[in-house]
Amino acid sequence: MLVLRDLEQFVVLADELNFRHAAARLHISQPTLTQTIQRLERFVGSSLIERTTRKSRLTEAGQTLAQGARLLLRDADALTRDVRHVAAGRRRQLRLGAVNPALRRMVPSVLHDVHTQYPDLRISLYPMPSHQQLRALRESRIDIAIVRTAESLPGFVSEILMHEPLFAVLPSDHPLAGQSRVDLEQLNGMDFVMAPRDRNPEFYDELISLYTRRACSPSTITEADNMHAQLALVGAGVGVAVQPLLFVDRDRSDIVFRPVNEELRIPLQLLRPASDETEITQAVLTSARACAQALVADAQESDRPV
Repeated sequence: MLVLRDLEQFVVLADELNFRHAAARLHISQPTLTQTIQRLERFVGSSLIERTTRKSRLTEAGQTLAQGARLLLRDADALTRDVRHVAAGRRRQLRLGAVNPALRRMVPSVLHDVHTQYPDLRISLYPMPSHQQLRALRESRIDIAIVRTAESLPGFVSEILMHEPLFAVLPSDHPLAGQSRVDLEQLNGMDFVMAPRDRNPEFYDELISLYTRRACSPSTITEADNMHAQLALVGAGVGVAVQPLLFVDRDRSDIVFRPVNEELRIPLQLLRPASDETEITQAVLTSARACAQALVADAQESDRPV
């Protein structure tokens, strides 16, 4: 039976092609190394190395064994690391779901922090609407979800990251673009751009309810499936929009974002299985909380327009 320790010694000898140098590297005696090679040769039924007066060389069988042994030892090392990670409560893989607006600033920040702490962790990212993430969580297709919903799931823990402040999204040449803040009543009768209701019925209905409470009735509603399409339509002058903090993009010149003195009552939250108390999950939560606090603080700084 092949023994990993014997293979480790043989690989060192295959590298050095010198029994004295290999034994020194291994911190063993030359007779001990010779016995190891003889044991391997008996096992495979063939000579593995040909000694010469100056430098030994591997036989064809020795070359084959050295190549396979390196792969086997590499896999054994990886297996050892994986088992130790699991024993320490760490995952080998993180499958993170997130709503699309979180991909612009929050998710890159979180994944950077986690990757820095756990560089061997395999990370998979799944941009999905909130309701699809809830289903994926229940079906164990993702490990953690960053969702915009007030819903909770039995067996899962909800960590509220923030209630996002809302902003009027206007073309840069809009008559209200020069104001530091905008009241929703000022948008009454204008054309609006919104995501289709089926993307997030809870979020859509909350916005419509807010418009009603603030005497703001859209003249028309143009639907666009994702954040980038919605902002592009606003920039083209098709309509205005009201969006939460994660939509805010300070680098655009075609649109402006103005606070509207409202806060989204549907929270941005992180959902995870109640049984998941791993270091990886805690690292994701810690980073997401810090990022959410920084985003809110930045938006509120000096009450300045964004």
